[in-house]
Amino acid sequence: MKPPPEAPVLCRSFWGSLEVPQAQGSPRERLRRAATRLLLPQGFPESVSPDYGAYQSWDGLQALCSSLCSSLSARAVLEAVGVGDGSASITGAALTWLIRDGVGILTRIGFVWLQGSHLDCEAKQWRFVADVLNDVALVLEILAPHWLSLGPALLVMAAAARCMVGVAGGATRAALAVHQARRDNVADVAAKDSSQETLVNGAGLLLSLLLLPLLDGRPWLTWATLVLLMAAHLGSNLAAIGSLNFTSLNRPRLRLAIGWALRGGGAKGERGVAWSGTGGVKLEVPRPEQVNPREPLLPGFGSRLRLHLGAPLEHLVSSEAELRKALECGSPDYIIVIRPSQGWVGVGLRRGAPPESQILGCAQALILEQLLGPNLEPGTPLAQKLEPLQRKIRSLPILGPSPPPAPGAVPWGVLAETSRLFRDLGPALLRGLEAAGWDTRRPLLAVDEWRLEWAGPQPSHAH
Repeated sequence: MKPPPEAPVLCRSFWGSLEVPQAQGSPRERLRRAATRLLLPQGFPESVSPDYGAYQSWDGLQALCSSLCSSLSARAVLEAVGVGDGSASITGAALTWLIRDGVGILTRIGFVWLQGSHLDCEAKQWRFVADVLNDVALVLEILAPHWLSLGPALLVMAAAARCMVGVAGGATRAALAVHQARRDNVADVAAKDSSQETLVNGAGLLLSLLLLPLLDGRPWLTWATLVLLMAAHLGSNLAAIGSLNFTSLNRPRLRLAIGWALRGGGAKGERGVAWSGTGGVKLEVPRPEQVNPREPLLPGFGSRLRLHLGAPLEHLVSSEAELRKALECGSPDYIIVIRPSQGWVGVGLRRGAPPESQILGCAQALILEQLLGPNLEPGTPLAQKLEPLQRKIRSLPILGPSPPPAPGAVPWGVLAETSRLFRDLGPALLRGLEAAGWDTRRPLLAVDEWRLEWAGPQPSHAH
């Protein structure tokens, strides 16, 4: 005998993707929901990027290790300025503190001036650099009481490092919040990240109250504990950064994607997205999850040429004749000039050109950079198309030992041929990146603000 069918539920309640029973539930369940509202963005997990959970878990662990290390350094800083030393001068301690703060202010201003525009574009790299500098500052502060003659100088250097940590860490944290937010909820993601960090710092404070008395008067145990905590701190940071999967294009990720297309994919038989464009162009483009783990963690690492994207006219050409050559060898949306003997390539963007011209100009410059590198493997259609051009650029006298290269000589013939090939290759690469899952509408390519106007066909608005 079949049991009677259950009556259909009149209405069901959901919190995000989770079904919530009609009854209030146990105290444990209510506490869990309260903690979720306190620590996680509203609508989690749908309201954040898929890598949110892994990144925040590792980020919390590194914050705990950093908090414990900071408690050790705080005691060392107090010893270095004379706390507990009856012969120490109050004026000397105050002057050391003031100099420390003054150097920190100057360092912060100088760092923002030099690197402020790159923090969005290389968020992973500067996040890692900030954590390395944080550990360097901790070591300098702990060393300060052991070399009293160098103590003030060590504290000043540590203050400078900490100021760079504050700027780079805060700026990259904002960039990561933009990446993680999926419902225009950047403020909510940032606020919940702050709540999580506050909770972790509170746990670190409690653990420090237990740890510091155990280490008092035991320098070797202190150093061993510090080394273990810093190793865990850096390891957690590497895991956190490695879990991020950006779909936006910055220079390192675009360089890796182009290298993949030129050299036939990644290791272990990985395959990307095959794409065919106009003019018989065939290429294979990697997906974001294939490129992100390979992204270098140090700014500027992996580049062979200094690239100035959005360069002013006086940086690109030095005469009217060179300008005419550049216009002949360029495209309707940008001009490109490479000076291999100086290790420099510049892209001048045309005023009024569409945003995608930034990606195309940067991609053409990076292809030229690849042609100056190791030999292309002939196994890919794209490499077969560009291999004759690589042989030509390597046969130029400006790249050989003799005759001596002319200062800043430009291989105009190579530029003209590259631009001719890129008329079909560029749009195919752009569409292939979109098909592979890359966001081409919001590139992060560190573009300078200079724009140029010249006579001739108007900028294109569709490729």
